[in-house]
Amino acid sequence: MAMMEISKDQIIELPGLPSLSSSDFPSFVFDDVKSNDWAVESIKRQIEILNSEENPRILVNTFDALELNALRVLKNVTMVGIGPLIPSSFLDEKDRKDNFFAADMIESENNYMEWLDARANKSVIYIAFGSYAEISSQWMEEISQGLLKCGRPFLWVIRETLNGEKPEEKLTCKDELEKIGRIVCWCSQMEVLKHSSVGCFLTHCGWNSTLESLASGVPIVACPIWNDQICNAKLIQDVWKIGVRVNANKEGIVKRDEFQKCIEIVMGDAEEGEELRKNAQKWKDLAKESTKENSSSNVNLKAYVNECLLGHC
Repeated sequence: MAMMEISKDQIIELPGLPSLSSSDFPSFVFDDVKSNDWAVESIKRQIEILNSEENPRILVNTFDALELNALRVLKNVTMVGIGPLIPSSFLDEKDRKDNFFAADMIESENNYMEWLDARANKSVIYIAFGSYAEISSQWMEEISQGLLKCGRPFLWVIRETLNGEKPEEKLTCKDELEKIGRIVCWCSQMEVLKHSSVGCFLTHCGWNSTLESLASGVPIVACPIWNDQICNAKLIQDVWKIGVRVNANKEGIVKRDEFQKCIEIVMGDAEEGEELRKNAQKWKDLAKESTKENSSSNVNLKAYVNECLLGHC
C-alpha cells in the first residue's frame, strides 16, 4: 500500500470526520515504517472481504449519538452502532460490590481499590497505556517528573515485561512517586474509571480505553502513540471536547512540563477544566441512554439479529 504524500500544513477533508492535518491521521497512513505492515495488511484483508460480499454489514463498538455521520458515510457498507460494549453493571451505576469482578480485584494489587476509597472525590490521575502499547523509558521518566510537579495522587498501571522485569524500578524518582501515588502492574480499568476519586485518565487513546472513559464520564489527557490512537485523540480534543492532547517536541518526546500543563487543565478549577468535565458528563449520559430499551444501540442490535434470522445477513 503506497503511503500518501501530504505537506505538514495541508488540511484534508474527509466525509464523516473533522478537518484533519497530517498529525491527526493513523500512523500507518503516512509513515512508511516496517512496524506498520501488520496494520496495513489487516486493513487490506478486511477491505477484500467486504468487497467480496453483496450487502456487507459491520457491527461497530460505538453509538449513534457519538458517530452518526461516520457510521453513515460509506454507501456500500452498512455499519451498525451497538456500543458502548461495556458490562451493563457499569452503565447502570451499580455499586461495585454488586459487580462480579469486585472480589478478585480487592484482593489483588495490594488493595488498590481500597486506596482509591481513601482519596478525595475527583482527585486521582489514572494512567494506563493499554495491553499492548509500550512507551520508552524516557517517556516514563517524563511522565513521572510531570506527576511530581503536579503533586496530585495517581494510580499508574505499568505492565511487567515479558521476561518479568518491572520498568518502574528504573525510574529515578520511584521513591518520591510512591509517596503520592500507587503503581500497579494490572487493574480492572472499568472499576477504576467508575470510582468517584478518579478525576482524569492519562491514556494512549486506544478505542476501548476511549469508550470506557467516555462512558464513565472521566475527562482525558490524550497521549496517543500510534495507529488509530492519533485520530482518536483528535476526536477527544476537538470533536467531543472531553480532553486535551499532549504535544510532543521535535524529537517526538512529550516533556514533563507538557504533562503537568495538560493534567492541570483537565483537573483544575479553571473554566476549561469545568467545560471538559461538563462535556464528559454529557457523553456519559448519552452512552448510557444508547443501550436502554428502544434506544439506538439496543434497537440496532435487535434489527441486525432479526435480519440474520430471516437470512438477510
